[in-house]
Amino acid sequence: MNSSYNLLFGFLCFSFITFLTNAADVCVKKSACVCEFSNGTGIDISTSNVSTFYPAQTYEIKKEGAEILLTTYYFHPCVDILFKSNTTVNNTCTDPLSVCRHVDTYVKQGNTSELFKKETTSYDFMGKNSVSQFSAEGDSIIYANGPSSTVVLLVCAETDGVLQIYSLAEPNKIVLTFYSKSACLKQLDSGRSVGSTLLIIFFSCIIFYLVLGICTKKFLMGATGIEVIPNLGFWSDLPNLVKDGWVFLLNGLRLPTRAAAPAASPDRNSYDSI
Repeated sequence: MNSSYNLLFGFLCFSFITFLTNAADVCVKKSACVCEFSNGTGIDISTSNVSTFYPAQTYEIKKEGAEILLTTYYFHPCVDILFKSNTTVNNTCTDPLSVCRHVDTYVKQGNTSELFKKETTSYDFMGKNSVSQFSAEGDSIIYANGPSSTVVLLVCAETDGVLQIYSLAEPNKIVLTFYSKSACLKQLDSGRSVGSTLLIIFFSCIIFYLVLGICTKKFLMGATGIEVIPNLGFWSDLPNLVKDGWVFLLNGLRLPTRAAAPAASPDRNSYDSI
């Protein structure tokens, strides 16, 4: 039982120290447009919220050149808007959304002709801003759609907004790239004050010191009970030290006046008593 307790305690200490060492800052989603790091910097693509979709087009030749698939991806950041199309057949982009895929299929007319005729058209829903998530690094937005997802990489660039196709290798994970000035990392607000930052560092160091000290005294020195606390005497005296420091501060940084010592009665056997 005691060995199991030691193993469990050691595992908890190791896990806590590893967490403190490897904890990374995460860009927390504030809205569909904004994610923010703890220091006040972040990504804000709200200036790219325009009235139209950003398009990106590609094509694929199939059946040895007898068929061409012309695919256009449409992306609208921040707000879901209605995609305008001329048909409701094979169309799942009828509600406000953020990402839609339009596919036109062209079939070659005859064996020797270079003419192609549009045979089918489809519109596929691929994501909404209302259910989007920023990546931990803040460099992409993930749009979930059932078993599949669409990832839009955010790239800082000197442009007002350009959408390109990054990867179609996985049919269930389409990756697009959005180039924009608004995708650049920027200061969103003042962030933490210097005082709060110092307090966080101070208490983090105290916690790390206590955990490391307890683990050391427990497993290397064999301490038990309250003795596992490092520098126990200091922590026991800490309330009195704080009290003395507070009194010293209230006295204007002056030591308190000490009471005069009582006069000692002369020794009968001393020279002065003769």
